[in-house]
Amino acid sequence: RKPAPTLTFRDVLSAEGFDRVWTLISIDCNPSTNRYVSTTTPPEHTLGDLIHCIFSGSNLRLSSTIIQRPSDNIDSISEGRAAKMNSNTRGTTFSTLVGVGILPTSICRLLSDFFQCEPSVGNEDRLHTCQISILDAIEDLEHMCAYPQIYLYDPGMDFYSKNLLFGQRLYGRKAELTQLLGITTRLEGGLISSGAECVLVSGGAGSGKSHFVNNVSTFLSNIGWIVSTASCGRDMGHRSSETVLSLLDTLIVNIVAAYNSEGKSAIDALLGVLDSTTLLSLSAYLPSLRIVSGNTDRSTPPNNRPEVSQLQLTFLLPRLLIAILSLNRKVVLFLDNFEHVDSSALALLSELLTSVGRLPSSRSNFLFIGCYRDGISEQNPLTILAAELRRHQDISLTEMRLNRLSIDDVTDIIMTELRLPRRLVLELANIVHKKTSGHALFVVQLLNSLVRDSALAYSPMKRRFDWDSAKVRSLKTADSVASLIVSNLNSLTPGELPSLRALSCFGIQVKLVVLALLKDVCPFGGVEPYLKSLIEGGVVEMKDSLVVFTHDLIQQGVYNNIPTEERRRLHLNIGVCLGMKVSLDQHSMVGQLQEMDFSSLSVEASRNVESQEINAIIGIAANQVNRVDPSSMERSQRIRFAGWNMVAASQFAKRFNFGASAHYCKKGIDLLYDSLWCNETFDLSRALHEGAASALLFLGDISDAQKYANVVIDNLPFADSLAAQYMVLRSWERMGKYEEQVDRGLAILRGLNFDIPLEPSPSFIMDAMAHISNIASKYSIEQIAKLRSGKVDTRKKNILLSLNSIITGALRSSSPFLPLITCAVVNYSLQNGVYEESALSFACLGYFKIALAGDYKEARYWANATSLILNKSVTSIAGSRARIFLYGFVECWYVSLRETGSHLLGINRSAVAMGDVESAVHSMLFSLRCSFYGSENLSLLLQSHCELMRTMKRYKELAKLALIDVVMIETLIGTKSNAFDIFEGTIPTENFILADAKAKQNIVSIELIHTRRFFTAFWFGDYQKANESYKAASSVPSSKMPKLWTIYRECYKAIITFHMYAEGEGEEWLQEGMKLLSKFQFWKTISKDVIESKFLLLQAEYHAVSCEISKARASFEASIKSARDHGYTNEQGLAFERYGTFLEALVETTEASVCYKSAHVCYLQWGALALAEHVW
Repeated sequence: RKPAPTLTFRDVLSAEGFDRVWTLISIDCNPSTNRYVSTTTPPEHTLGDLIHCIFSGSNLRLSSTIIQRPSDNIDSISEGRAAKMNSNTRGTTFSTLVGVGILPTSICRLLSDFFQCEPSVGNEDRLHTCQISILDAIEDLEHMCAYPQIYLYDPGMDFYSKNLLFGQRLYGRKAELTQLLGITTRLEGGLISSGAECVLVSGGAGSGKSHFVNNVSTFLSNIGWIVSTASCGRDMGHRSSETVLSLLDTLIVNIVAAYNSEGKSAIDALLGVLDSTTLLSLSAYLPSLRIVSGNTDRSTPPNNRPEVSQLQLTFLLPRLLIAILSLNRKVVLFLDNFEHVDSSALALLSELLTSVGRLPSSRSNFLFIGCYRDGISEQNPLTILAAELRRHQDISLTEMRLNRLSIDDVTDIIMTELRLPRRLVLELANIVHKKTSGHALFVVQLLNSLVRDSALAYSPMKRRFDWDSAKVRSLKTADSVASLIVSNLNSLTPGELPSLRALSCFGIQVKLVVLALLKDVCPFGGVEPYLKSLIEGGVVEMKDSLVVFTHDLIQQGVYNNIPTEERRRLHLNIGVCLGMKVSLDQHSMVGQLQEMDFSSLSVEASRNVESQEINAIIGIAANQVNRVDPSSMERSQRIRFAGWNMVAASQFAKRFNFGASAHYCKKGIDLLYDSLWCNETFDLSRALHEGAASALLFLGDISDAQKYANVVIDNLPFADSLAAQYMVLRSWERMGKYEEQVDRGLAILRGLNFDIPLEPSPSFIMDAMAHISNIASKYSIEQIAKLRSGKVDTRKKNILLSLNSIITGALRSSSPFLPLITCAVVNYSLQNGVYEESALSFACLGYFKIALAGDYKEARYWANATSLILNKSVTSIAGSRARIFLYGFVECWYVSLRETGSHLLGINRSAVAMGDVESAVHSMLFSLRCSFYGSENLSLLLQSHCELMRTMKRYKELAKLALIDVVMIETLIGTKSNAFDIFEGTIPTENFILADAKAKQNIVSIELIHTRRFFTAFWFGDYQKANESYKAASSVPSSKMPKLWTIYRECYKAIITFHMYAEGEGEEWLQEGMKLLSKFQFWKTISKDVIESKFLLLQAEYHAVSCEISKARASFEASIKSARDHGYTNEQGLAFERYGTFLEALVETTEASVCYKSAHVCYLQWGALALAEHVW
């Protein structure tokens, strides 16, 4: 409430009217003068002066009047006051003043009450009474000046004729309100905290948390903030991801509305900050984006969406929110009933908050508010999230707890709602506060019950609401808000009570269109006829098209008061009624989730139901029957309702709400507890278990997903279990258990009659590769890419997905079966059609032509075939994986590092746009490695790695690979970054990563760590330690397979071998060096850009140890020139350093010093400050 402008005399009555009133009360006051209070005037003159000064606009501090008055005049003042007004006059003062019709009723009441001060008591009591009266009068006047619309002006009879309803405004909470608005003021002023502003408001049930935040949200909306609110009901935990998504969906709707109101295009604004691929990917989850992305088809999932996962969603949504915040609009997201949100939805929310917190430009426009109820357990996901937010460096967390209302708060409620001064309501406020102990909802409910029972009612004679305090004090009231709510039900009419009970069966809210279908269920003509009276009674309210209980405690109280049998019957009748309306029985026995045709669902006998409401009704019908104890149902009923749950699960899966889909599948399985996998329910059992496994796999609940998939495998023939087999493969992959994934994959391949021996020999592998080459020789590359047999059927699709997953696991575990698996998949694809799922196997075959056969020409053939397959396919996760492998392991032998890095960055952008976290991270990691070896500045690379680390914070297994590279860069620069600190002690050191990799038998990580240590020891001249690390890296099976770093590892090893020979360590060192030199001589014919300078350097080293001085000089200089021409500053520095060592051995110290200085300069340009200092 904002104070009104200073009131003047003319605002209320004319000077003539003012004199008439003063004449009536015999006060000698000249209204034409503005004299201040005299210290010798009697109380009535003081009051007259106060009122006159207020209405004439004088600047008067009211509280000073009491201090200025001497106490020794009080007796004479009181006696004179009593003599001036006899009892008859006192009794008629109020009516006389009101009858004049000049002063507001509040002033008349004040004057009348003041002059009726009773002096017929002892002097001390008279003193006390008279002082209190003056203090009260001053307080009344202060309230009238500050809030004239409430306490001064007459409200009119419409105020008294309407039903008085408490609890619609915000009272108390001044400190919390100041704190919360202080945050918004700080954001508006550009004072940005170190993290995203996050406010958690807690309190007991009924403490007014939601009411408090909703009032703040309304205020912020009125001053231009874009506000989005959502609430997760007590029984809606399985749909809490949908609740979080609705926050963003509503946000987009509100932004579009805000732009439209300004005559601007929100679509253009969003497309200006977010790429169309990301918008298309997210439009499946956020319907409001369909308008922006131009995708109005709700039936077709974009980007092969069945492959998505919760991981991808947590990657995409922050990009959307950050893009929205870049529009420079202040945004507040409010999530109510936070304690009911499940762990997967909290993960989404946490990623949103931390992503915003990392960017100052985003967090300056963002505020998140969450409300939750006290008393949540330590196991509640919110408890864990709150602990994370408290210590997270990217979150600025503010926690508020709403305590019970004070006596002053309760007094303010009654004062404001009744428009009466404090002195008149204080006694009632004390009674209410004592009975309720300040419980906010209890206070409101008790006051409303007093109004309903006429204990608090309007008095025409007193022209205000009146009550008998003694009667109110003696009323028997409930001992809790729940008991009070239940007791209030007795006052409901025979039609209202059944309607209210029916409403409570839906939870906190229900759509009006659903209630319209229940006329046959509820007595007395359904629920709708009684909504108006229930709304007027403050039990429910309308919010758009929703009927909402005003508080969940009210809903809970009503619901718990329904007799058990009546509650069961209500749920069953509501569920059956709604199920019949949407013809659920006709669609509940389908076999596969993907085959469900929802367009054929129709609403029976209700033309008013829109088609988009049908899906909601399906879920509600299933919810209602699920609330009934299965043991109380007939077997046929349970089978029927299990089918309904299957329909609901399918519907939510199609809308990509996999939390809800898993919930309904589990409920359906529970209903079939004694009827699973019998002839009557076989297809339904399969669909429910496959649906549960698929949804849980999306959510990241891997162990449960695997459990449901294995049940399907145990009950189906192998040929029919391929979908479940694929889910088990993916579950092993998601857990990082690649060996188990390969073992299961090999069993699947053998089940599909692929020829995979238990212990393949090298000759068997080479024969298999030769056989595939012979088959492929019949086709040109263009013909291979066109080997598609039309639309892929479900069985073939499941086989292709499984094969792709098997290859992925074999790659990451460096399985010896990988070449055979590759050949098997290529062979299957050539016979059954080549799709994007086939591309990875074609790239792998090219790789093995390099690794095992050394046939770089045929490897290029398979690489080109892979590229053509991918170019003819849509962007997908399978395609991204194939591209990463193609460019990171095959094409890198043929093109420059910069070109390879550019391709990988392109893959990264596509993967990011469609939320493929794994591909995005891997492609960026490989791209950064190309930049590292390609001589990009190390400081910038380290910064990029740290940014990548923040993205990978939730994906620790991937992060460990990147941290190994970070250690290498830090060693070269000579400084420490905060990369390890980002993980808050969960990944403390590289030694921890090595120990963890050994425990998990992650041989790729083991090889990479030893290779990193080899590089570092080599660069700093510790060749003995370098040899030890080289041996450790070479002992790992994966080292036999060439990778990008293999080129550099072999180059540095060759330099060491020539050095060891020069140091007199033996001929074997020379022989090994010559073998490596020959390898590089051949590689140079494959890729001059990547290999030439390294070959020339090794050639120089060979000439040096062979005492061919002039050839050595020429080769060193040629190597330096080649490195410079190709832009490899790091290799140029190494060539200068090795040239200096050579010259120093010839005692050409001046020339050697020049070379060392040149190496120093090159290393500085690279950013390797520690290495530069080491050299010179």
